[in-house]
Amino acid sequence: MILNKIYIHSFRNLEETEISFGSRFNVFYGKNAQGKTNLLESIFLLGTMKSFRMARNGDLIKWGADYGLLKGWVEKENVTREISLLLEKQGRKAKIDQKQVTKLADFFGSLNVVVFSPEEIAMVRGMPDARRRYLDRAIFSGDASYLRLYQEYYKILKNRNTLLKNGDTNGLDVWSDKLAETGARLITKRIAYLSEIKGLLGDFYSNIAGNGEEAGVIYHSHLPDKERLLADSGALLREALTKSAAEERRRGVTVVGPHRDDLEFLLNGKVLKHHASQGQQRSYILALKMAEIEYIRQRFDYPPVLLLDDMTSELDRERSRNLMEFLETKQMQVFITTTSLNNVMLKDAENYCTFSIESGKVLN
Repeated sequence: MILNKIYIHSFRNLEETEISFGSRFNVFYGKNAQGKTNLLESIFLLGTMKSFRMARNGDLIKWGADYGLLKGWVEKENVTREISLLLEKQGRKAKIDQKQVTKLADFFGSLNVVVFSPEEIAMVRGMPDARRRYLDRAIFSGDASYLRLYQEYYKILKNRNTLLKNGDTNGLDVWSDKLAETGARLITKRIAYLSEIKGLLGDFYSNIAGNGEEAGVIYHSHLPDKERLLADSGALLREALTKSAAEERRRGVTVVGPHRDDLEFLLNGKVLKHHASQGQQRSYILALKMAEIEYIRQRFDYPPVLLLDDMTSELDRERSRNLMEFLETKQMQVFITTTSLNNVMLKDAENYCTFSIESGKVLN
């Protein structure tokens, strides 16, 4: 999968432009606050319809403009398709080959992207919701049906919480049954994904960090009886909802379920955020992303596009060199932002394109 070209109109601070890319490494370089990350964000939006910086539409559209427009020409299996995303203050509209997309599932998969940014590092020490977002997004990248399940669960959760907030217990059992059934499927898919990437994570961490440390990850559920979690998670969740009924009525909110679960990142069997250096944390998150890439490659027989934002500020020189040497062995398209080309060790790389970014302008 290759993004051959992108067209940008009224997006962030970027000047209207059309850029053709190389099939391997593409480096955006320049001083800070010039628009490098905005370029990566535009690519990510084309693949996911979301901003990896959690931005609203009003933040994405250039100041004074009524709308923003992104177009990309994606080559996959020797077929090129045009995908576009219209950004309006009231919503986003997607097209494939100039035809309106009515089902989001038909749009997703047109451009598979994985991003590594400074914001990703924050999830190690951040709140559980950041780690859940990472996990849900990673699963969805390889399984479009997961989005429907995710949306169904949170719709049920919203309805159940409305009853609790209003103190209305009529019909609560029905919503509890629905939440338990849907939540169980969500938990099962999450655990299955982590099981698939566990070995990949360990291998990629060793490649990047260059030492004998062992990386791992486990799913942390608030449900009791971990041995029954996979086999009988629906019954466990329903039991937990019954036991927490008094607390839920008091607080007016659902207190158990996958919306409250978390991940534990481990290094040598110890929790990463408590026992690892910043360099180790950065290497771990990057290895996690590489595992996600390999998972997608195995699912679709081709790798996604990798976006590395300000990579050199997050990794020391040795880890940066290990990463670039590793990426040179992979047949994937990579986009990198950096303040200086001297920070990117790609001297021997093939198809190596650079773009200078200054005040929102892209200079080849």
